[in-house]
Amino acid sequence: MSLPRSALPVAVGLLVLGTVLRAVFLLWHPPFTTDFYDYEQVSAYADSWYLMHMAVGAPGFATMFVGLAAVTAVLCAERGGLLAVIGGALAAAGGLGFALALAAEGATWGWALDPAVIDAEAGAQLLRGIETGPQLTTPIILAAGTAVIPLGVLLQLIALLLAGSVPRWLPIAVLVVMLLGLVPVPVLDGPRVVLESVALIAIGLFVVRARRPLRAAVPAP
Repeated sequence: MSLPRSALPVAVGLLVLGTVLRAVFLLWHPPFTTDFYDYEQVSAYADSWYLMHMAVGAPGFATMFVGLAAVTAVLCAERGGLLAVIGGALAAAGGLGFALALAAEGATWGWALDPAVIDAEAGAQLLRGIETGPQLTTPIILAAGTAVIPLGVLLQLIALLLAGSVPRWLPIAVLVVMLLGLVPVPVLDGPRVVLESVALIAIGLFVVRARRPLRAAVPAP
């Protein structure tokens, strides 16, 4: 895949910005063992829930996977390009779906937890009603987070290994960290997020390094 030279910084910027926002969201978010439909458990996050989801989580997931799709397509232009494009499309679609669902949950929980909008008793009833009623966002989050995004990223990592355009330890490191996410050990969550973020940003920086020879090839005036 060939991107205009001016578009490469945008792609890398989206990847870096999205990765940082996603990491902040995952580290800021209450433990996923929390009962998110229990008003008492989530009320401690009443002042930050809307901001956490709408300004950090949603844009982070949307921009990171779109940026990663563009970056891996460039890095795999010589070999593994089809896998990179398919994987990037899957991960980007999953990331955008995940982002929309996060934004919806951010707004809903933000209203339910805001006493200026609804009193605590009604807010608690609303959250329990969401739990027992039709699930509008949970299926999207589960499908994107456990199937679409992981499959897309896996294909991209395989493409990077085939292309050989980044050190092999980088895609392998991302894969290992992804597998660690399957281990239900909360103490590993923070280090896992940090390591994964560093590896993804490093992949993006290799695009900058790979494109430098183009500049050197331009004759001096």
